[in-house]
Amino acid sequence: MEAMLCSLCVGLDIDGAMRRLENRHDTEACGSVQVGSEWHLTLAAVDESSESCDLCRVIMKGWQRSREVVVEEAIREAMFDPQTPPPDLHDPVFEIRQYRTESEITLELVKQPRVVYDGRKNASSLFLRVQCSPATAITSFDALDPVTAELRVVHSGSNHSLDSSLPPRRTDALISPDPLSQQSLDIARGWLDTCVSTHGPACNANPEGWMPTRVLEILVPDGNRICLRKAQALPADDDRRYVALSHCWGQDGTPFTSTRGTLPLRMEGIDVTTLPKTFRDAVALVQRLGLRYLWIDSLCIVQDDFDDWARESAQMANVYRRAHLVLNAANSPGDTAGFLSERVVLDTVLLPPPPLPTTGLGSSEQQLGLQLRSPPGKRWHDPSGPDNLAGEPVTARAWCLQERYLPTRALQYGTYQAFWECESMRASEVGDAVAQEIEGGRGGRLTRLCRTGNGAAGSGSVFARQRRDPRYEGGSDSEDVAWIGWYKIIEDYTARQITKATDRLPALSGLAQAVASKTQPGNHYLAGLWRFGLLEGLLWCKARPGSQALVQPGLLYVAPSWSWASVAGPVQFPIYTWYTKRARWKAKMADFEPLAEYLGHSTQRLDADPYGRLGLSRLLLRAPVLPVESIRTPRPRTAPGLESLFGQEPARSEVADVVVQMRTGSGSIWIEGGFDRPNQSAAIKTKKLSVVLLTRLPHVLEHGFIEHRFGLILKRVETGSNKYRRVGFVDGVVLEKKSTLAAMMLGREPFSIVGYPRPHEAGDIDGEGRDNDLARDPLKLEKTKITII
Repeated sequence: MEAMLCSLCVGLDIDGAMRRLENRHDTEACGSVQVGSEWHLTLAAVDESSESCDLCRVIMKGWQRSREVVVEEAIREAMFDPQTPPPDLHDPVFEIRQYRTESEITLELVKQPRVVYDGRKNASSLFLRVQCSPATAITSFDALDPVTAELRVVHSGSNHSLDSSLPPRRTDALISPDPLSQQSLDIARGWLDTCVSTHGPACNANPEGWMPTRVLEILVPDGNRICLRKAQALPADDDRRYVALSHCWGQDGTPFTSTRGTLPLRMEGIDVTTLPKTFRDAVALVQRLGLRYLWIDSLCIVQDDFDDWARESAQMANVYRRAHLVLNAANSPGDTAGFLSERVVLDTVLLPPPPLPTTGLGSSEQQLGLQLRSPPGKRWHDPSGPDNLAGEPVTARAWCLQERYLPTRALQYGTYQAFWECESMRASEVGDAVAQEIEGGRGGRLTRLCRTGNGAAGSGSVFARQRRDPRYEGGSDSEDVAWIGWYKIIEDYTARQITKATDRLPALSGLAQAVASKTQPGNHYLAGLWRFGLLEGLLWCKARPGSQALVQPGLLYVAPSWSWASVAGPVQFPIYTWYTKRARWKAKMADFEPLAEYLGHSTQRLDADPYGRLGLSRLLLRAPVLPVESIRTPRPRTAPGLESLFGQEPARSEVADVVVQMRTGSGSIWIEGGFDRPNQSAAIKTKKLSVVLLTRLPHVLEHGFIEHRFGLILKRVETGSNKYRRVGFVDGVVLEKKSTLAAMMLGREPFSIVGYPRPHEAGDIDGEGRDNDLARDPLKLEKTKITII
């Protein structure tokens, strides 16, 4: 891995900066020093050097990633008028003049404390921070914040381990290409031992020693054979800790399963060499971690026995939640591929070794290197950062999603490194670690998910006005919005692949069961939705323009039409999309309000699992229901009469492709929307359609407000009845026809937005101590009882 370096990068005195940091007399665990070496003065010089210098190339890559974050933040925080963005907003960083030639470059070595103990001996990490700052005066509207490339200082020595007999190191070790190397195993054992010995009851979900019906025993001492055992036949005083495997079977399924015919052979014993590679890897890793029992779904569940499959899949939540450890073969696309193959170390440049004798590095073989980090906000341990397994094959399979949320402890193998997740800590093999803290407490993925339900998440709530609680005034972080955790999971889940359409609800059953055990009484599970988050959950639609179309998933009944499970393809929930795409301060300017009331439901279960397959299901609501008069293609996407809202216009659906005209008691209104399945509008007669309005968003401005409504397009099942099926959605500002002289002169249709602008009547209070006359419902529609199937 010898690097090609320019003369200036060869001359970087990283080792000297490290010595200066360690020789400082202060006792702080963090700090920084300037790297005094002569280096490139402009980004243009670094860009030119990157053609032949590996380190300059990596730094340019880091600056470009940092620039993308700057742009994302500027858009999210509405730092400029979206109609007139900076002309170079999306240009590559090396083409922007203020960075390329009119900037200042600084290099500093930064020491950051390791605030979470994960079994490693060194108490801090070192980073080289290379920042490029425009030297000319700028404003926030220019979106020209400094860009930063941050590189972790690592060493390549093979003798760095968690062994206390070795002296502590000042840097983290470069990740070993071999995930079964002593170095990598020491890190994995360190995570597990630290969790078991120091994290306490929060990370012990199985104190009573529960086991699945069947487990695989690794026969010692050689570990070359495994046997399928019935848990009830194991000795009472046996070590009942087991490891559960989360894995992708593969496109053609796993070649090695337990069936009624092969079950006796599995009980007699299995030669490990006959197993597919992923299973062999799991056996080897479990054995080296000093554990004995392994659970693999395809071997521990009888695959051609429907009763056994239904019984065992119903207890999936317990299997993964109570496992001593869940092993996630995240990087493997199928069981034949394995997950412990040799790894590539990305974006890492080894520096020339220091002259002998070495100065505090331990040995001459421990060569220093620099490894590029993702920019802040894009790191796996940042609250808004990406999932650490994003892009791995396991994230493409629907069955594997709940196996990510259920474990109390999980050891995950990605393409480039391993990760750890438990109730108290997340850590990466490269050296990052973070406490699992939510609102001052601790919790893993399932704990955080349950907290976003039940209205216990924080100040940001979908129906804030109804809570009568000062803690919920306005909005806050999108992560605090009630039930956002569940419905973001569904967005992820529906984008994944699943072989059988009828598994869409069973593959989520374990997670639903786990959430149900933590939720409030009366919060029923309704075909993938929750009673206390019902209106938000009913409002789903296609995920994005140009994405896979939503289609009926086969001829078999899967779910009622009002459930996302009734269609195949990725969906989004517009209410939550509104929160996540807007600056936090904008969320404080609008509260969603319910228009519909839940009256009841009925579901027919096909299995013993109450969260599994369904027969005919019904939902009863009381809500405004308006007959549809016409459906047409919308005009160019510029809503009439809109004024700029602090640089950002009100939200408009990206997937709405029709305008729906509805009849009210006093006239007609128009709202944008769309149909759930392709070409559905042409196949349905308009006179059979109605719209049920579920929520409103009165977006309050200084001199008025904008009336935004969400609802469903329904098709009447029988003439004269109040029984409907869902066929689409509406999501948009409410429009009405109002002739104006300006519209006539410009030849435009005389449309205006309902509710904006409206006169202000001073002193009119809404009963909550707020002047709210501008947000009153301008339509005041009557409500009707309806049934949706």
